[in-house]
Amino acid sequence: MTLQNPLPTLLLSAMCLTALPACQTTPPTPAKTEAPKAAPITAAAAANMGNNCFTCHGPDGRSPGSIPSLNGQSAEAVVKSMQEFKSGARASTVMGRQAKGYSDAEIAAIAKYISSFK
Repeated sequence: MTLQNPLPTLLLSAMCLTALPACQTTPPTPAKTEAPKAAPITAAAAANMGNNCFTCHGPDGRSPGSIPSLNGQSAEAVVKSMQEFKSGARASTVMGRQAKGYSDAEIAAIAKYISSFK
């Protein structure tokens, strides 16, 4: 069988060949974007997180039992303790799991809140 008019076939072939460079096998590398910065921790959020501590450490951080009181501790002391629990440098049963759930910024905010109770 011979084609009556080979021109349409030739044009279609030429169009396909010119489109080939646009069909890359490797997708382009996406532009690098920085991770969004975390929003600052509000005083209300710090209070909410800090109040969770008082469930075990007593109202306003005054422990009535064998769990250490938080009341009167400086923010630096609280941060140090929480970082030690978080890293595993300080042995614990509960506090290591608690500390690992907070970012460094959240720990600092909680410490600042807890240190306000004298």
